[in-house]
Amino acid sequence: MEITMKKTTAYAFMAAISLMATTTLFTSCDKVSPTGVLIGNTSVDDRVKQSLANYAVFDMAWDKTLPDSIEEYSFIVGSDSHITYDPGRLSEMLEIGIEHGDLFYCHLGDLADTKAEYYENTALALYRATEDWWDKYLEPYINENFPADSIFIDKRTGDLYKQSDLLNMPTYLPFYPVVGNHDITHNGWALYCNLFRSSFYEFTVQMGNSEKYDRFIFLDSANGTLGQFQIEQLDNGILQRDKKEIRNTFVFTHTNIFRPSLNEFASTYCREELYYILDKLADWNTTIMFYGHVHAWDDRMFGGVRHITMPSMNFVDHPNGGDDLLVRITVMKDGSYKMEHIGLHCKERSKEELKELGYYTNTI
Repeated sequence: MEITMKKTTAYAFMAAISLMATTTLFTSCDKVSPTGVLIGNTSVDDRVKQSLANYAVFDMAWDKTLPDSIEEYSFIVGSDSHITYDPGRLSEMLEIGIEHGDLFYCHLGDLADTKAEYYENTALALYRATEDWWDKYLEPYINENFPADSIFIDKRTGDLYKQSDLLNMPTYLPFYPVVGNHDITHNGWALYCNLFRSSFYEFTVQMGNSEKYDRFIFLDSANGTLGQFQIEQLDNGILQRDKKEIRNTFVFTHTNIFRPSLNEFASTYCREELYYILDKLADWNTTIMFYGHVHAWDDRMFGGVRHITMPSMNFVDHPNGGDDLLVRITVMKDGSYKMEHIGLHCKERSKEELKELGYYTNTI
């Protein structure tokens, strides 16, 4: 089916982004990125407060309940796309996920380098993937209260979607990113927030008639700290998911904890915050914690938690692609899981090719 899309030449930026320096629990200058060089114009407290407000009114099927007939589900994870003119690696990731039947797709920050046209290219790639996803998994919902041509149902989860909403919202694609330090530089949060709305959120997946849930938590660490307000929300049990009986918890953030090698940049969490994060992961009975940021692969067990740092997906680091740029996690009905590496191999396209496809190729 063809989905009508609104494509504008510039974003309607957020009317105001708070620039007030907010003192956090662990740092007095959290608007400096983990590199100490790139400067963001929002603090983590600013973003999390705005995210919770947006999250509360975002008309989206977040929590998912799967039919009892489904024996397993899967999701894929990538990181550090650094999209400029060519969003090909992101598109390839989404094509792989849609074709395989992954339930959703996660990204660990530094999605696009902060220029308006780069986010336009990112949005267009997401729209096109949404069309493919819509065609493959949604069908008209026949109900006497709704016209069949405007309401659609996900054949796998039973989630309902309004086709008209696609005109007013960036995407219904089950694409769940976290914000990275490059996403917040040069007023980049306005671009990111316009497209994704939240940097701090969670949802659950329930399989069949089980009373237990798998929990997915997305944390904002783009400034190299969780910040005081986000920590308060974590301690309070964000959105009350702590009341559910959880069997697996998967956590996603940008800034990593462990150093993949001696010559790689490590995290900027101070020692007290590092201990707090490790204790919180233990409290959640976390299965896997995913990180990005350092563009290097790392996989280790610590404190009963599997910590995975993902390599970058971008063309600069991997011009010919690689066999381990993504991971797929498959969760079984009994709560166990398996992990596999997924490759990305598409080549960067010329500006002439991109222009023919409708992408922006010139800096505004």
